Amino acid sequence: MSLRILRVGIASAIFGGTLAVLAPAATATVARPHDFASDQRALESQLAIRASQLNRLNTDISSAKSLTAAHAAALNADVAAALANINALIAKVPTDTTNTELRADATEMVRKNRVFAVLTPQVFLTIESDSVASGVASLQGEESNLLAAVNGLVGQHGYKNAFNRYTQFVTLVNRASLDATDIATRVLAQTPANFPGDTGLFVHANRALLGANIELARANYDASIIGLAAGGYTGG
Repeated sequence: MSLRILRVGIASAIFGGTLAVLAPAATATVARPHDFASDQRALESQLAIRASQLNRLNTDISSAKSLTAAHAAALNADVAAALANINALIAKVPTDTTNTELRADATEMVRKNRVFAVLTPQVFLTIESDSVASGVASLQGEESNLLAAVNGLVGQHGYKNAFNRYTQFVTLVNRASLDATDIATRVLAQTPANFPGDTGLFVHANRALLGANIELARANYDASIIGLAAGGYTGG
């Protein structure tokens, strides 16, 4: 199982404290110089964190071995749009002179991009979904060879176990395929405006991919047992 899907859970923790330092109780247009400068620096720091995260996502996308061209293009477009907005805010915030401007920029930073709450799980889950699909295709391509190996054991001590393993192998691969079906499509359809409604979808997708990875691991184990039996090993 890839550690990537486990990283999805950090999104809400990072997101939770985003605006705490940017919401002073005072409602006056002009804040005290010390308070304003602190809030401005805090927002600049939050913007830098998001720019860094978006660059990491770009690296994840470019290094993903199983990501389809269409999914890579969709993710690259989303990350590029968010990075353009974040960079524009990075240039703007130092010129702000009021807390009203800072609050507006902070709101735009979060609501327009949702870097951690939406875009990050989108990238991780899409990459993992395509990885599962690749694993399924690879194991499906081995089914005929495994069946031939099992048939070659007819009349031998290890045949029954190998046959049962093959039956389970096919079932597990089919389950993994079903678990991962359309996950990438549904995940990529989410937008920052959907938050927090898309959180449940991300959680469900994460669980489904975890299950699919476990099923593929078990299927690989069954294939290895068949291989051992075909090689003359019958246990004991």
